[in-house]
Amino acid sequence: MSHPFRRVSATQLTLPHALDCPITLFATPDVPLQRAAAQELTTFLDRLTHLPTLHGRTPPARLHRVALTPDFHKGAGIPVGTVLHTEGVLFPEAIGNDVACGMGLHTTTLTRDDLEPHLDALEDTLRRVFFQGQRRLSTTGKQREAVLRSGIGALVDTPLHPGQSGLWSRVRDSLPADARQRLHAGGQLPVLSVPAHLDWLREPHHLTHDAQLGSVGGGNHFVEIQYVHRLLDRDTAHHWHLKAGQVVVMVHSGSLGFGHLAAQQARTAAQAALPEEPVWAALPVRDGGPAHQPVMDALNAAANFAAVNRLCLAGMAAQALSEHLPGTSTSLLYDAPHNFIWPDPAGGWLHRKGATPARGFAGMQGTPFAFTGEPVIVPGSMGGSSFLLAGRGLPEALSSASHGAGRLRSRGEAMRGHDDEFHAFLRDFRVVTPLDWRRARPDIQAQKLRELKQEAPFAYKGIGPVIRTLAESGIAAPVAELRPLITVKG
Repeated sequence: MSHPFRRVSATQLTLPHALDCPITLFATPDVPLQRAAAQELTTFLDRLTHLPTLHGRTPPARLHRVALTPDFHKGAGIPVGTVLHTEGVLFPEAIGNDVACGMGLHTTTLTRDDLEPHLDALEDTLRRVFFQGQRRLSTTGKQREAVLRSGIGALVDTPLHPGQSGLWSRVRDSLPADARQRLHAGGQLPVLSVPAHLDWLREPHHLTHDAQLGSVGGGNHFVEIQYVHRLLDRDTAHHWHLKAGQVVVMVHSGSLGFGHLAAQQARTAAQAALPEEPVWAALPVRDGGPAHQPVMDALNAAANFAAVNRLCLAGMAAQALSEHLPGTSTSLLYDAPHNFIWPDPAGGWLHRKGATPARGFAGMQGTPFAFTGEPVIVPGSMGGSSFLLAGRGLPEALSSASHGAGRLRSRGEAMRGHDDEFHAFLRDFRVVTPLDWRRARPDIQAQKLRELKQEAPFAYKGIGPVIRTLAESGIAAPVAELRPLITVKG
């Protein structure tokens, strides 16, 4: 399929455009490119040609660079896999509705050989823990407010309630001493004023349950029990305490309803800030000015919630594992969001939509990853291999990497055809959903199958060319290949 990009090297293409800034797509020739994604990006960039009309403001608004990862595909308004470096302006629309959606990876003390005899029973346990009320996650209003205000600080700094046990205390006790250094930005973004979510906060000193924390979410979100299939960089793997055959837990989830509300608040504020400008929801950022602070408070609170939610989801998986293999322990390796706006240490702002941070050695000083680079978690399609890499901080890529294989077909396209391939996939793959396949009515079973088909392997690009692009371009170095044992889908 034709597209407007022009190849300039084995791993890079450029997009000619009137904007005076580099626009680079990282993709080897075997990475499929979507014309629809290119058109969506061009439409967005065409709107930004109005940015010079903002130059009379302080500071001036500029777009310095656009980097596109190899999982680049059509999104909603702006393609997934897009990274923008701006100065003097924020584009809340450029990170989508699932604010701070991201990936977390936790190691365990189990091996594949330990776990395989228990897989049939583990399916039922995971269904009970995730979907049938056995997560036992109760929190106080003070703790929930701390989740929004301080993220991981709610777990490590907020006192336990006298009657509190179960998942909250399990997650708290499982965190390593250097946990803050194992979450991007410390898992604790600054929030000056907590947005009013009083219906969620509830009573400040009473324990209650809620339907938000510990939720996987829908779409392509998941919790997956995997094992280390092979090591690709033994030195880095040893530094990260990874071994061949080791069981790990990968979590892909976001900020759920909080993220959608934060995204809506941010867009509304941006549209109100410059109603006379044709720029698409641009929010000026002035040095020392407070105009953007409520927006960043809303986004940061959603990010803090998302980080804690992923920790809780990993704790739920650990709870299920320990029921069958008592004494199992888990440990956070790394967690990072891939839909967010970050202040760039060199100045300006980084907008990532479906792109994970991939800083190199210099960007990780003072953390456990100073000599390896930032862990980069790249899941494959459902049932396929995922990869763990070490970031190299490539400036042309804005220190960013793919957040997955990337869609090849839209959800609607995935629903058409491929029936034999889909049913063969289900026979060989363990997936846990709220639905118990063995007891469900045929009509309900058919509905769930339609939902799963939207996320089937044929809907996504092959992970191999994506990983080769990241490696050959110098974005990130492969460390380990991970393969699934059981996947939990919401």
